[in-house]
Amino acid sequence: MKKTGLILLCVFLIPSVASAIEIEVHVKSEIGGNIEYFEMNESVDSVQAFRLQWYNSESVSCLSRIEFKIYENGYVESAWSEPKKMHPGISEYFEAYWIPPHEGNYLVIIAIHHCQNIIESNMINFTVGSVPKPEETISIEAKNLPEKKIQVRLKAERDIKNVAVVPSSYPPGWVFNSKNVGDVKAGEEKIIELEYEPSVWSEESVNLQAISLDGRYSSEKIDFALKEERYFWDEYGYVLFLSVSVALAISLTLNFYLCFKRKK
Repeated sequence: MKKTGLILLCVFLIPSVASAIEIEVHVKSEIGGNIEYFEMNESVDSVQAFRLQWYNSESVSCLSRIEFKIYENGYVESAWSEPKKMHPGISEYFEAYWIPPHEGNYLVIIAIHHCQNIIESNMINFTVGSVPKPEETISIEAKNLPEKKIQVRLKAERDIKNVAVVPSSYPPGWVFNSKNVGDVKAGEEKIIELEYEPSVWSEESVNLQAISLDGRYSSEKIDFALKEERYFWDEYGYVLFLSVSVALAISLTLNFYLCFKRKK
């Protein structure tokens, strides 16, 4: 009888012991990737075009963008690509454009902003043989948009292939991407948006120019004032909500008063 009771006790204890065992599985998270392709002109007489393909080879999804740091006897400026969402195992193509200020020998460092990491390449040399002197056949207009964006409108007097909008002389420390808008047909308006990220917001200005990648055609370089635009609800939502709340409170109070007066 005692043996039978002991066996039954062991049988009842088995589920309790089994449920106390915890099995933990950990997936190691890593941030990184590989440059699969990079292209630029080693000797340039027009616009310098940087093109790069980045592969997210690790296990973390990242927001990535590429900064091309350009040096001549010290730091000059940066050409930024647009940001892109990159999941593990995905390759994305990035591009940025830079208009040389003068002839000379330059160095560029590729800085990949991947999640919160910055992965940098060695310095790469390139030469500017001559500065482009394009014919101004493109009209350009710009407008501030909410969410730190600029709307750019282009119109050309003739068909122009491979046009890019390039910012220059923007506030130090800010991120401001260039953009390839493709072909612009004569008489047709083309509208694109540029994104920027201020370091600390203040109303500043930026120079914008549209230019064909062969350096033959361009717009004038416009000095555009950046202003922080907001959507209607962001700008007036609190005032509207407060006004409606006050009107509702007055209406309820008046209704209660009239109901109480009628009962009397």
